[in-house]
Amino acid sequence: MLEHHIPVRYELLRPEEVKALRAATPIAYIPAGSLEWHSFQNPLGTDALKAHAVCCEAALKYGGLVLPPFFQGLLGDDNWGPEGWAGYTLGFNQSEVFEATMLAIVRALVFSDWKVIVGVTGHDIQEQLEPMRRAIEQGTSGTGATGFAVLEGELNPDPPEEDVPYKMDHAGAWETSCMMYAWPDRVDLDTLRSRKLSDEEKMSLRGPEGIGGFNPVKYASAELGKRIIEKMGDLIGRKASEMLTALRKEK
Repeated sequence: MLEHHIPVRYELLRPEEVKALRAATPIAYIPAGSLEWHSFQNPLGTDALKAHAVCCEAALKYGGLVLPPFFQGLLGDDNWGPEGWAGYTLGFNQSEVFEATMLAIVRALVFSDWKVIVGVTGHDIQEQLEPMRRAIEQGTSGTGATGFAVLEGELNPDPPEEDVPYKMDHAGAWETSCMMYAWPDRVDLDTLRSRKLSDEEKMSLRGPEGIGGFNPVKYASAELGKRIIEKMGDLIGRKASEMLTALRKEK
């Protein structure tokens, strides 16, 4: 956990702190992900944990606060994992259930007078992004609030720029780096080094590692993770801030 994120973490704040943040910048972030295999070196909650870190960076720079990470996302396979390592996935796997949950969260935030609701998913699938988008659209419609949903890395330029040269992946250089920065005590690359692993530059979910993306043993680092999280936070937070500015101009 990054201690400098504490001032924008909803669950750690006192009422007067939340009230002050809402009065200054009524933006609320909903980070979501999954509980699933992220290879040997990363925790099962990697998707939501890194999305949460991105949201915290956005809130620190542009205002607002961040809800606790939501882990029960949509995965499509209850037991995904390499041979011998299936059965760790825990998700709703029913789009209507996930969407209804997101809608309830959005409505609660709107009721509490938050004006821009931002859903950020660290699980890189449209099946999770689209229900978040629909929930935010429905939950803010006709209320005076607005919002959007986005993949954690969706706003990164394509092709990627030199400072963040990768795209979102699965337990590869992107995700492992983010975790090495945000939760360094929960990443152990030695668990990969101690096994006979693929030496591919870019891995494609084959073999015992279940990794999709650039080889984290070769390319992951906490320094890269810091760049990813800060840049994605800046891109998402800037969009949220611009949306709030436009909303205020309409009044």
